[in-house]
Amino acid sequence: MKRINKIIILLLFFTATELFSQTYLEKKEFKKILKLYQQKKYREALKRFRGFLEKYPSSYYLPDVYFYIAVLEEDYYSSILTFKELFVKFPEYKRTDEALYRLGKLYFLHNNYTEAIRTFELLQSNYPKSDFIYGSNYWLGITHLIKGNHLTAIEYFNKVIDYNKKDRFYILALIGKANTYFDKKDYKKSIKIFKKALKLKNKNYFPQIYLGLANSYMKLKNYHKAYYYYKKIMKEFKGTPEYEVAMNKIEFMESNRTIFDKINIKKIIPERKEKKLREYYTVQLASVKNKRYANDLRIKLKVQGYNTFMQTVKTDRGIFYRTLVGKFKSKKSAQKLQKEIKHKFKINGIITKIKL
Repeated sequence: MKRINKIIILLLFFTATELFSQTYLEKKEFKKILKLYQQKKYREALKRFRGFLEKYPSSYYLPDVYFYIAVLEEDYYSSILTFKELFVKFPEYKRTDEALYRLGKLYFLHNNYTEAIRTFELLQSNYPKSDFIYGSNYWLGITHLIKGNHLTAIEYFNKVIDYNKKDRFYILALIGKANTYFDKKDYKKSIKIFKKALKLKNKNYFPQIYLGLANSYMKLKNYHKAYYYYKKIMKEFKGTPEYEVAMNKIEFMESNRTIFDKINIKKIIPERKEKKLREYYTVQLASVKNKRYANDLRIKLKVQGYNTFMQTVKTDRGIFYRTLVGKFKSKKSAQKLQKEIKHKFKINGIITKIKL
């Protein structure tokens, strides 16, 4: 009897040792793959996560593996299916709120606004204390603005604005709210909110704010102030999409005698001396005659957090619109971004130089 007990104890010991060893190997391999993801080696990370899934089909890390595969999937539909599989298989997953947030953004970026709204609302109802609530409020505001639901859009933008002035979505919500009032043709209200955003002194958003102010004053037929803000864009923000809009507006105003006579040029800030332009490396994603295509591509990457801009180039073959992303002093940094864009968006960008 004692002998049998010893055998059982030994079997239990070896089983426990084997399980511990396998768990250790799983953890080690998972951390290695996660490091690839953190280093932005997305293609390699995706490949390794898929391999992990086959190798350890019952792993403790399975929910995280599904999450990262969904995030890294290059195909839109595959990504959606993986997210849905994650929700069904692991309903208690600790990062479900983030997964819903990412899925909502994915729907938005592919113009599926109905599903974007449904997903963000699901996040808010199921996870009211989530860190992603305020981000989802912003995206719900933008989505309802696009759909023309002005009152609902303002309601969501206000939720962001009332939360925290230091939140990264605060200025975006202000601009979104101002654009909503512009869309509603309440131009005085839009000006008031654009000026509030301007006081935050975040120069990254000055082109958008200046253009919003200029367009609002133009609608109110305050041509002097409209001209002033269009001119500021042309002086300070060359190479941006707003620059081209401002240039066209200035040309229109200067060619229209009725409008131009109402502008007090002497009160417009005089032209500054031209700054010496610096040369940067950038990644060119497109050079096309279709302005709308180039701008849509710019917006697609901008909402994902990339520093994108457009450049208009006159050639013997006509006018071309270039979509550019990033500006770097070193070519190596531009090449790193080039690889990231290729993996994430399947766009073969080229490294080029620009002067700004």
